Amino acid sequence: MKTKTLGVVFAVTALSIGGAYFAFNRGTKTAEFVVGAPFFAELATKSGSIDRIVIERGEKRIELVRDSAVWKLASSDGYPARFEEIKSMVGGLAALKTDGKMTAQKDRLGELALAWPDSSGRAARVRLEAAGVSIVDVILGEERASPRAQFVRHENLDQSWRVLGSVLAEIEPRRWLESELLAIPGGEVRAVFLNGLHLVATDGADGKTSYSVVESSPLVMATDFEWSVGRTAVALRTLPSWLSRLEFDDVRKAKGSARESAISPEFDMLRGTLKVNAVRDGDAVWISFDAKPKVDAPSAAEINAKHKYPGDPYIPDWAEFATKHAGWEYRLPAWKLSALEEANKLPVDADQPTDPSTDRTAPTIIPSAG
Repeated sequence: MKTKTLGVVFAVTALSIGGAYFAFNRGTKTAEFVVGAPFFAELATKSGSIDRIVIERGEKRIELVRDSAVWKLASSDGYPARFEEIKSMVGGLAALKTDGKMTAQKDRLGELALAWPDSSGRAARVRLEAAGVSIVDVILGEERASPRAQFVRHENLDQSWRVLGSVLAEIEPRRWLESELLAIPGGEVRAVFLNGLHLVATDGADGKTSYSVVESSPLVMATDFEWSVGRTAVALRTLPSWLSRLEFDDVRKAKGSARESAISPEFDMLRGTLKVNAVRDGDAVWISFDAKPKVDAPSAAEINAKHKYPGDPYIPDWAEFATKHAGWEYRLPAWKLSALEEANKLPVDADQPTDPSTDRTAPTIIPSAG
């Protein structure tokens, strides 16, 4: 269905562009080109057959392929891609209109960010293919404002052009994926376990949820890590809300590596449990999930009815979540990893002796029931 939609969308685009061209650019011709004509004249009619997109910028490269009616990010092990982003890119290319002829001197192309190869990352190369046949192979250069324009050229030609409109050749995988994993609302998390630490939730009379430490909890394994006052205070600030906005930068097939317990939290929630398995690979940290729904848990329908936009709180069906994410690992953004590692990196000697009875910043400690 999505393949047909792509073709229909750009058939309409072709009519719109053509109408605008004939309405506003009659007689605007030079000996070599027509101002206002589509730069890629055949793209709108061939868009429905496109089955491969390759984008390169600097040292980075991504590849999108269509498998039947489903688009996948082949450069991220075939994870499902966002159709809307693909439609936006192809539509943006189809909408570019010729505005002026620029330099054809190879040694001056860099001035317009059109030199290729280009290790600086200023230029981007975009290829659209259908059944192995090239439909578009373009170098995208610098953009201009008022009016919005961009310098471009066909990859196999040195002649460069100024076109009206512009196309963002985003090279980061998250642009092409549904990068939001979770947006758990406040109060849903009832307990957090991490590296020998046990935090538990308490609901106040004012409706607000607070968290405290369970001392010598029998629900966590003892570790050599010292949860000092300062480290515990950081954990209380960062861990309970860690699932309120969980996103990823990239994805790959799970490698089955052993989890690192120091950065692998577990969450006990009203409607399910979630175990985060974190592994290091070079400078990156990748996570996978073990999720289970709770039997006879209260319905989340009222909360989820308010979920309209990315970032709005919602509670997933944990059985469906487990199935959807099984076999995949997600690369954490640096800011999300920092929240996990902040307490670990805090030196023990950064703590100052405190008296919990007088220091309001000292974490609340609940004696273990055992």
